[in-house]
Amino acid sequence: MVGAKRMDLKERIKKAKIYMRYYLSYLLNHPFIYPKEVNFQMTNRCTLQCKMCNIWKLPRKGKEIDLDEMKRVLREIKNWENTKYVSFVGGESLIRTNDTLELIEYANSLGFHTNLVSNATLLKNDVCKKLAEVGLDRIALSLDGAKRKTHDFIRGKGNFNKVIKAAKFFLTLKKNYDIKVDFTTVVMAYNFRELVDLYQLAKKIGVDQWFLQSVVLDNTFRNYDYDSSVWVNGRSLEELKKVINRLVALKLKDKDFIYNSIHYLKAIPKYFELKEKFKLGKCMAGYYSLNIDPYGNVSICNYGPDINLIGKNASEAWKSLKFKQTRILIKGCEMPCMMLCYQRFSIPELVKAFFYSD
Repeated sequence: MVGAKRMDLKERIKKAKIYMRYYLSYLLNHPFIYPKEVNFQMTNRCTLQCKMCNIWKLPRKGKEIDLDEMKRVLREIKNWENTKYVSFVGGESLIRTNDTLELIEYANSLGFHTNLVSNATLLKNDVCKKLAEVGLDRIALSLDGAKRKTHDFIRGKGNFNKVIKAAKFFLTLKKNYDIKVDFTTVVMAYNFRELVDLYQLAKKIGVDQWFLQSVVLDNTFRNYDYDSSVWVNGRSLEELKKVINRLVALKLKDKDFIYNSIHYLKAIPKYFELKEKFKLGKCMAGYYSLNIDPYGNVSICNYGPDINLIGKNASEAWKSLKFKQTRILIKGCEMPCMMLCYQRFSIPELVKAFFYSD
């Protein structure tokens, strides 16, 4: 027991040190620590044309980064302290099914925790089983409506049934495979009235967690239009506040199932109301994650550094002058955002980092 307590204390001290290294990184515009996560955007291509997403509109820039190159990057970052997670996103990453499966298996062999985000259009039972077999740790399925009509209006006809079917099949695989199954919901004008029902649906189906992400007006980070039909405006804001209050009450009773913090939930109405005046915390987009697009480019919210990693050293890119200049630019960003790239730096937050696990 004494040994276990000492190990626990060491882990707490380690977490506090990591917190402080990120804080110093932000203050001095220099990465004193490597990112928590590396994201491979496998492709911009997608099987859907969702109301709130513009990624599928992006022009193709030539040949997508090949499997050998992505494996090379994984081998390099394997030695990065604190980089434990690798995510595979799109577009719809499973358009490159074979590459994604092989890369997940390879990342797992190197000791990474792996996560896949999918709209479920390509998740037939055999693909679901292969994902479990190659060791995928977590799958996040996009579900944007408790009602079939709402979800299909946002994402496409027939998609609601595919998401529910895939979730239920993955849950049967949990008997033999250690895989977590989540729902993710983009909060917007079209669906916020169904958020409590979405919580109840997720609980009924039996997924592991439910994650909320407030809509980004343009997820290619080029144009913002507050008159967009996805943005919550006017009288609807009062309705949203009531819905969020109910979610906060559910979070207090069911702490782990709703992934988002109470701080995040309470900020959602302010985000829509304050627009460009809204700030959730310090933006750590240039420190918490390394995002690699389908062509090998590293870019943060369209600010830069526009470094191509094909044949290049990722460690040198992470510490480069171009990346430092990008981090400085991001500090001046005035776009409203509730992506999970933020951090609140304070003594209470340091105490929280010391005493509580992620």
